[in-house]
Amino acid sequence: MNFDKLIFSVAYNMTGDYETTKDVVQDINLKFLENPILDTITDKKNYIIRATINHCLNLKKREQRLQYKGLWLPEPFVSIEHNTTSHSKFEEQNLLSYELAFLMEQLSPAERAVFVLREAFDFNHKEIAEAINISAENSRQLYSRAKRKVADLKHKSSSNPAFLEVAKNFVSLISQGNTEELIDLFNDDIAIMGDGGGKAPAIGKPLFGKEQVAQFFQKLIRSTTHTPAFSITQVLSQPAVIIQINGKIVCVQVLSLHENKISQIFAVVNPDKLTSFKKSFKGLSHN
Repeated sequence: MNFDKLIFSVAYNMTGDYETTKDVVQDINLKFLENPILDTITDKKNYIIRATINHCLNLKKREQRLQYKGLWLPEPFVSIEHNTTSHSKFEEQNLLSYELAFLMEQLSPAERAVFVLREAFDFNHKEIAEAINISAENSRQLYSRAKRKVADLKHKSSSNPAFLEVAKNFVSLISQGNTEELIDLFNDDIAIMGDGGGKAPAIGKPLFGKEQVAQFFQKLIRSTTHTPAFSITQVLSQPAVIIQINGKIVCVQVLSLHENKISQIFAVVNPDKLTSFKKSFKGLSHN
């Protein structure tokens, strides 16, 4: 039985990094190739979940993200339905939504592990304790803290065709310079944030408020020397706008929606984080 999709889902939620996630899938497969799972282990799925969680915890310990320049956003990748697990609550509970991947970055590695095991796979606290070598009481405390840290989640619905229509309207209004209707498309507490990784110009600090965000886009369009081309897709169950200049993808903007209005915009312009996205995007039909 192939568990790649399961490993992928767990690993991305633990790391927020697409390339690292692919490495984890290979590492876990190699581990079980060299040391096959014993026939005496009846629940192989749970065994692999635990192995993946612990592998990611070890990666987190070696991580050097504190040296990252500017705001860190999860690496976007094109949503492919078969990348999700069919028997978990990932879609229902937004564990494969982009915004949640961003919010989960606030969690400590242990909090993140407990949260994923509890929310996605219905592990009880005794099982979590055994999986990551902590006490059941500690697991409860970590879970409670994690829930509080991600409580501000705006995008609380899974993939919805209506969301893509909102994204298309968003692009159309920007292209038309229709600031008034663009403002109406935003929630009052909208924010836009950018990740350039020190390698591309990005928003220095998040911008808040409907007027400020609308003005930002109008200024951006007026200052662009080449007319940008826009495409619509989905990134981790959320609508996304791909911006191309001269045929080159320069930005992916992931939209969080609440009541069919845009609440947050995550703009990734770091070229390193767009490499895998570009490869996947080549095979898509463009809107």
